[in-house]
Amino acid sequence: MRSKSYVSVVWVIVAAAALIGCGGSSNSSNKPKPTGLKKRVLLTNVQSNTINLLDAQKDVVSTKTFGATAPTKIITAGGQTVVLNSSQPTFSIIDNTTEQVTFTPLLNDVAFDVALTPDGKTAFLAERNSNTIQSATTADGGVSPASIIVPTPRRLVMSPKGTRLLIFSDPQAGTTNAFFIIDTSSKGIIEVTSANLDQPITAVFGATDDQAFILNCGPECGGTTASVVQVNFSGVFANPQVPATVSTPINLNGGGATVGLLNGSSLFVAGTPPTFPAITCPLSRCGTLNVINTSSLSASAPVAITDGLHQKMAFVNNRVYVGATGCTVDAGTAANTVRGCLSIFNTTSSGVVFPLESSFRQNFDVTGLQPISNRSVTYVVQGGELDIFDATTDARATGITQIDIFGKAIDVVQIDP
Repeated sequence: MRSKSYVSVVWVIVAAAALIGCGGSSNSSNKPKPTGLKKRVLLTNVQSNTINLLDAQKDVVSTKTFGATAPTKIITAGGQTVVLNSSQPTFSIIDNTTEQVTFTPLLNDVAFDVALTPDGKTAFLAERNSNTIQSATTADGGVSPASIIVPTPRRLVMSPKGTRLLIFSDPQAGTTNAFFIIDTSSKGIIEVTSANLDQPITAVFGATDDQAFILNCGPECGGTTASVVQVNFSGVFANPQVPATVSTPINLNGGGATVGLLNGSSLFVAGTPPTFPAITCPLSRCGTLNVINTSSLSASAPVAITDGLHQKMAFVNNRVYVGATGCTVDAGTAANTVRGCLSIFNTTSSGVVFPLESSFRQNFDVTGLQPISNRSVTYVVQGGELDIFDATTDARATGITQIDIFGKAIDVVQIDP
């Protein structure tokens, strides 16, 4: 005769089996498992409506993909990744640990830009056509019902510690001397105006949340003079409120200003002025790269780079990669090659390399740059393709099998250290 304890065990086993058969167990057993890759890169593919997961140790595409509607810009922080969906008013939130799309929140309008707090908890989205900024929490995908009204917000820049968000209106809207600051905690907003601002288009923060270098786009955006100003806004949300202070503009000696990058005490600023300064241009048309000494607040003479709209910049191995869209394409020095929209500035020699690209590509827009940590390679998205560059030779890596992308790649980000 079986004991009561034995019968109890049998009923526990039967009950557990019934729960599993009826779907009562955790759904995690039915989800794809994380890949286990140590150095992961995400790549948006606008044409195939997917986000690819790449192994950046072996430079191969994994079988893992994420579904998204026409994904474009992608950013990551605090273990969360946010992706803009360019054809509908939504965005995607990816949990980097579980490798799952956790939420696809609905917005009021299609977003043109996105910023993420360093802890990965809050995303801010610029909806240009509806003149609003919306915020959302990544933990639950909740979008704030109260929008922040800003005229034609086009670019967002988050401060290093995530307490301040800078908003820049679309230059085509006619705003010539203002930008906006949001307190990310209270969602309060302050407008900063000054005669020293001339079509401000973006910013570069240093180590603190209360100072930034503002890039004045100037004539490239319909203004007068391209320059850089230093703005201190440490007391703008205090009680009583302290106005922001805007420095005298730093002259770029005829250079342009649409994108910047700070490395140490050097601020690199690139753009395409309508009138090229009196320096040698090795291409049929050139843009400029200036180096600003942030201690003396003075700019170097402009260096010739490709023209076009510069919006991408990365620093790796004493090189500054500068990417543009809509550049003038010149014939290359070898058959079936061209010089596209990528420039590589060597900070040691001050020389510039214009890599050769296949002339069979449909376009040469640089839309993504991602240096790979602890390696001398950079992932460059140009013309819808992914190119892996050797940061020691300023050319495609020859010892690596290049990745062929089926569709049209737009942006790339590394989600591991």
